[in-house]
Amino acid sequence: MIEERAYAKLNLTLGVLYKRVDGYHAIDSIMQTVDLFDSLTIEKSKKIEISVTGMTLPQENTMYKAATAYKKYSGCGCTVRCIKRIPAEAGLGGGSADAAAVLRGLQRLHRMLDDKRLYSIALAVGADVPFLIQGGAARCEGVGEILTPFRAAPLWFLIVKPPQGISTRALYSGLKLPRERVSTLKAMAALASGEVKKLCEVMHNALEMPAIELCPCIADIKRGLLERGALAAQMTGSGSAVFGVFETEAAASSAAEGWASDYFVRVCRSI
Repeated sequence: MIEERAYAKLNLTLGVLYKRVDGYHAIDSIMQTVDLFDSLTIEKSKKIEISVTGMTLPQENTMYKAATAYKKYSGCGCTVRCIKRIPAEAGLGGGSADAAAVLRGLQRLHRMLDDKRLYSIALAVGADVPFLIQGGAARCEGVGEILTPFRAAPLWFLIVKPPQGISTRALYSGLKLPRERVSTLKAMAALASGEVKKLCEVMHNALEMPAIELCPCIADIKRGLLERGALAAQMTGSGSAVFGVFETEAAASSAAEGWASDYFVRVCRSI
């Protein structure tokens, strides 16, 4: 048996460029993993069995899809037990992170697939899965599968999610193009050099305004984070979670006070 952590991600920038002929949208985003995680234990097995605590998931969830694809090419099954902490429909990549952790764990157990095959399985399960296999900070292009990793300075965040979630598919299906472009290269340079205020000046999520139309409390959370001292505040992914950037852990922890009791609130650092 081995243990894996499935780390959540934040989109520090997210630009939506155009709709591709395959129906997906081309993006340009800086993704960063944070220390909010689901816990997985993975054991060798002839079958594929997935059990989850902390959340109800469909039987054919992302972990099942990842394990099934791995078994197709390797003949190796697994038993997976997952403790969920990352909320769903939040834009935090929880399902993709779980799938990535399963693939990492199976490789640790078996070493049966080369990197190219593992990458193709990851992409077939979800666009964010290739990034979440490696984590850290990276520019993500295409549908999210073209990765340019880079070394980033550490950051502190406060993540706040309302009870209402947002369906990624529903948001993209009604998305009007073109969207405002993002300053990806400027954001990368600022993040790499630790110039947090410069990063905050160019942070942007092209999905935020359409998401606010579906979930108006996103705007309220963003305003609340700024009032509590965040250097910048922005929705992550397709929402509905919003994060604030803070100079210190103490500042983020102080800002975590006073939110509604049914909100998900978590102080995180980049990893």
